[in-house]
Amino acid sequence: MEAQIWLTDGTSEEIGALAEWLVGENQLRGRVRTDRGPVGDTELGFSTELLTVMLGTGGAGTVLASSLKTWLQTRRTKAKITVKSRGRSVTLDIETVDEVTPLLEEILKTPDDD
Repeated sequence: MEAQIWLTDGTSEEIGALAEWLVGENQLRGRVRTDRGPVGDTELGFSTELLTVMLGTGGAGTVLASSLKTWLQTRRTKAKITVKSRGRSVTLDIETVDEVTPLLEEILKTPDDD
């Protein structure tokens, strides 16, 4: 199972910073990859648009949810993250992260976590 993460109002630098943050988690190391989106009409090259995290088993979804929450809380700017997995998605920002964390954890839960 995988989760896709993108910043709704972010830049490629911010998605890069998030990728670095996530690979700093032992349980996520080797599971995070950046995916490049198509070149837009006004762009000169590819831009990183989203991250894909392979969740598998062993609680990686819980680690990802916790790490995203902490990353958001450490941001100086307003960032908005959308996470999608198994056809469901949730959007978090610094103001709603505590409220939607349970929903995020449910979305990232793998069948083996039950």
